[in-house]
Amino acid sequence: MKLRSLTSAFALAAMLFAGNANAETLDAQEIKRLLEQPEMLDNNELSPDPVEQAKQVEAMIEVVFEPLEQRVPGIVDKVIDITDCESGLNHLWPDGTLKINPDPKSSAAGAMQILLITHRPDYQRVGLDPKNAPENFIFGRYMIERKLKQGRKNPYEDWVCA
Repeated sequence: MKLRSLTSAFALAAMLFAGNANAETLDAQEIKRLLEQPEMLDNNELSPDPVEQAKQVEAMIEVVFEPLEQRVPGIVDKVIDITDCESGLNHLWPDGTLKINPDPKSSAAGAMQILLITHRPDYQRVGLDPKNAPENFIFGRYMIERKLKQGRKNPYEDWVCA
């Protein structure tokens, strides 16, 4: 794991979740724990083989979203389904470049197809880079948790495939 990822994690925690005693919500310790898991692979560690990469992506989704299962039963399977629909469970194309939506009107990128232009203020403010696989999933969790905190019936509404 790169130092930048840990720095990003602490920036995210400090700005958004500091002092939160709710164990299933992102905080500095939870973000650090997530990023330290062996399943959390930076882009340069992902397999170029789409089938193998899909397995790696699924493992990262499980690590990031499993802590919310008790609060939101089925969230891991739902996020896997959304990510499969959005990107085929691949963060990178087979040539190693970031998976970007081919529609020139879209800025969707990565396995969860985060809208880079739409969400730029949030991910820049919290110090995450959704172009990096682990941070793509952590930011996706941030987006879902934000919807849950707002009391939204569909916390997955940011994704077309939801």
